[in-house]
Amino acid sequence: MKGIGLGVVLAIAGLALWLTTEEVESSVISLHKAGLILAIVGAAEALFALLGIGKKKAKK
Repeated sequence: MKGIGLGVVLAIAGLALWLTTEEVESSVISLHKAGLILAIVGAAEALFALLGIGKKKAKK
C-alpha cells in the first residue's frame, strides 16, 4: 500500500508541476518537462505496486 500511495502522490505533484510551469523558465532544467517525467514515474510506480499486490493474491 505504501508504493501505491507514494506513486499517486508523485503523479499528482508531477501533474500539478507540469500544468503550472509551462511559462516558467529555468537556466538548468525545464520544470514543465520535469513535471511530466515525475507524473509518468509516479503513475508507473503506482501501477507496479498494484500489479505486485495482484500477484501476491494470485499465489495464495
